[in-house]
Amino acid sequence: MLSRNGRVVVIGNRGTIEINPRDVMARDASILGMLLFNTPEEDQSAIYAAIGAALQSGVARPVIALQLPLGDAKHAHDAVLKPGHYGKIVLIP
Repeated sequence: MLSRNGRVVVIGNRGTIEINPRDVMARDASILGMLLFNTPEEDQSAIYAAIGAALQSGVARPVIALQLPLGDAKHAHDAVLKPGHYGKIVLIP
């Protein structure tokens, strides 16, 4: 699914990712991993502003799996650790 000279950027994950290097080489692709904690503060501000703009405009539409009251935080934590979990869990005060 990755085009020639394409790029995969991994920003956080919940486990290992298996990648076949031959597939990457055949596409002259790049794989980048990043952790936002390593990003300089001025870059973080720009990233957060871009994320906010994407959410406001509807370009980014997060998948919400569960909405739970804050008192159910333990249940939310258990749910996010289950294999196959997909989507965000929103805690409502």
